[in-house]
Amino acid sequence: MRLVAKIALPFFLLLSAAGAAGQDTQTQKLLSGYAGAEPLRSGIVGVLAVRGADTLAQMNRRIKMVPASNVKLITTGLSLLSLGADWRFKTTLSYTGSISDGVLDGDLYIVGGGDPTIAAQTSCADSLEVTFRAWKAVLERSGIRTIKGRIVGDSRFFNRPLVDSSWQAEDLGSIDGAGPQGLNFFGNSVVFNVSGGEVGKAPQIETLYPDTPWMSYVNSAVTTEVKSDNSLYYVCSDLAPCGEFHGKFPSGRKDYKLYCSNPFPAYTCAYFFCNYLISNGIAVEGGYADISPQGNVRSDLLFSDIGHAAAVSGDLESLGTKDSPDLWGIVRDTNFDSNNFYAETLFNMLAVKQYGVSDRALSAQAATEMLSSLGLRPYGACVIRDGSGLSRKNYVSPEFFVRFLRRMYSGPARDYYVASLPNPGKGTLKNRLAGASSEVRRRIFMKSGSMNGVLCYSGYILSPDSDRSKTIFFSILTNNVSAPSWKVAPIIDEILLSLASEP
Repeated sequence: MRLVAKIALPFFLLLSAAGAAGQDTQTQKLLSGYAGAEPLRSGIVGVLAVRGADTLAQMNRRIKMVPASNVKLITTGLSLLSLGADWRFKTTLSYTGSISDGVLDGDLYIVGGGDPTIAAQTSCADSLEVTFRAWKAVLERSGIRTIKGRIVGDSRFFNRPLVDSSWQAEDLGSIDGAGPQGLNFFGNSVVFNVSGGEVGKAPQIETLYPDTPWMSYVNSAVTTEVKSDNSLYYVCSDLAPCGEFHGKFPSGRKDYKLYCSNPFPAYTCAYFFCNYLISNGIAVEGGYADISPQGNVRSDLLFSDIGHAAAVSGDLESLGTKDSPDLWGIVRDTNFDSNNFYAETLFNMLAVKQYGVSDRALSAQAATEMLSSLGLRPYGACVIRDGSGLSRKNYVSPEFFVRFLRRMYSGPARDYYVASLPNPGKGTLKNRLAGASSEVRRRIFMKSGSMNGVLCYSGYILSPDSDRSKTIFFSILTNNVSAPSWKVAPIIDEILLSLASEP
């Protein structure tokens, strides 16, 4: 027993003080002080910050931690390296049957290629009017004025499952819970307006956008008189066109926009494009449809296994394509807005690029293989489960993040990659380092990551004289911290300011 105690005690002392020995920088002293007190003391803190060959701060640098949206650093970096900043998704208009005298005697297929920006509300995305006008122009060039069949939303480019099994149930009904599909629309989400009703009864909930008349809803939420009690959430799936609201909503709160998932984006896209064509002089006699999981063209979402089989993709006749915005714009919006939907789409594309097929497990495998090919030794230091960081089964060490950041900085995509990260005061960093000088804020490029008990920041601090050899690479990860993020974030801000001022 004495021998065990004699060995174990120094081990735990070494673990708790990992990396502190030999470091006397101002940032290391600051970090050690904060890590030894609440709110960080009862959690796990992992930090590594380096400049050239010098380590400016470190603590638990090799411990794998849940990184939340810091995973997007890896997803977007690998996407830029594998696809290229100028690469674009393609959406193709194809048809079955024949075209004669301006009449398409068959179905028009909107064949998705994974483009996440269709009807999306981000800075890189084209407006829906621009997209639909381009699609309509494809029909006009083919002389089509009447479509005898249906507008079919074809989402088969990405294989099922569309979401990761490790995502929490509370995420599945939220804005990003539907996951990316081959044909997307409005980020595969729907916005509801919520207003308080009579206490004890259901709040008032109405659909704002997009219009989804095929959906039915059960409102099991309750209006409460407690002002801080807003726990409203939404449950749905692609098994049936229905959803249910649960939780509580304060009676005195102003109208509230609830962003939820739409599990039928291809059907929604076909519906909107069908109406657009009709309103712009092109007759559509068969209405709109999508392709069910069973592979049938369905006009009624309640009957997935009824109807004729969808045309084999290779048998469709192409009319023309529309390209998405370039990958650089999508990557920038992913990192600036911490867009989970875009990140998951890029994650899916890793498998498509590497193996020619979409599969979530293959995407994780492709990411690991790419990291290995970059010489970054992910095994034991990095476990990638998804592309957005929604999964709590992602595990990355601060040291691995720093290695990856250095590799991106020395690679061909450096300028695109660094510029895709927001500075404090912008994007998801709007409230970070508010009291710092504009000169300091302009030098910091980083990605935030947060979920319950998790707050992380990783990125770059450029040198005041623009000397690239003096760039600081850093990763600051906190896990299992029970205090609210507004108590933890100022501490990290102070550590970042200290790093930026290191002589």
